[in-house]
Amino acid sequence: MLLGCTFYGMTGLFLAHIHDMPITSIIFYRLFFGLLLILLFVLVTGKVRELKPGKRKFSLLMQGVFVVVNMFFYFICVKETCVSIAILLEYTAPVYVMLASPFLLKEKIGKESIAALFVAISGVFLVIRPPGGFSELELSGSHFIGIASGLFAGMILAAIIMNVRALKSEYSEFSIAFWGTGISCLFMLPFAFESPVPVIAENIPSLMSFGIASVGLGGILTTIGFANLESQTGSLLALIEPVAGVFFDLAVLGIALSTSTLAGCFLVLAAAMIVSLKDASKPEALQADINENSGTC
Repeated sequence: MLLGCTFYGMTGLFLAHIHDMPITSIIFYRLFFGLLLILLFVLVTGKVRELKPGKRKFSLLMQGVFVVVNMFFYFICVKETCVSIAILLEYTAPVYVMLASPFLLKEKIGKESIAALFVAISGVFLVIRPPGGFSELELSGSHFIGIASGLFAGMILAAIIMNVRALKSEYSEFSIAFWGTGISCLFMLPFAFESPVPVIAENIPSLMSFGIASVGLGGILTTIGFANLESQTGSLLALIEPVAGVFFDLAVLGIALSTSTLAGCFLVLAAAMIVSLKDASKPEALQADINENSGTC
């Protein structure tokens, strides 16, 4: 889960090397090359049979729909507000997961999860807080639409996390990743040639690397994580993504970090440790869950 979120956190690195392309076209090629990697892995490992749709076909279809809808509302939020607010609102997902998972997935809410949630959300707030503070942003009509879109993107992310957990009883992680990515890619197909062919050709190396790292490796690893962890734990560990993004901005792009940003990173890492230790303290229950689902892996 942590490694997958680290790959997702590389988004800024790849976007810095993609030029003159609209975000919708970038999303398509990101999904397309990620899908190719997943398919190649499935073919090489002889897991083609796992791709055959079984029960819960509607939930499998909705996984792809959720991914597209999440991206759509996230980028509306980015457009109408700013990246910082969009990230903060999307990563309210753990709140929704913690509220809904006891009813939808029959998961219990532990004290460690509640504590980790408050620590993590505080950390994300510090990580993405604009230099002048959120108070400088105007609450205009378009800004309100952006806020609402960001909150909805967070709800959809929560649905994605819980849907993966539910699908795990019928599908392997690779099957979930393949169909979720494939359906999303199909929805984004109309934007494939939104940019001129020469521009696409010029950006192909960066687009290919972006898709392989983010959707391919990141998608597979996070799907494995969401499928084999409690949804509350998985959603909290996903908060590592913005922290990883900050690290790559510092280490590779040389972007300076404020003290509050570093403090926020520390809080998110502390929250990840809390939920990780919580699961590690129950090895028997974890092993029982792995044995129960070993037939679908």
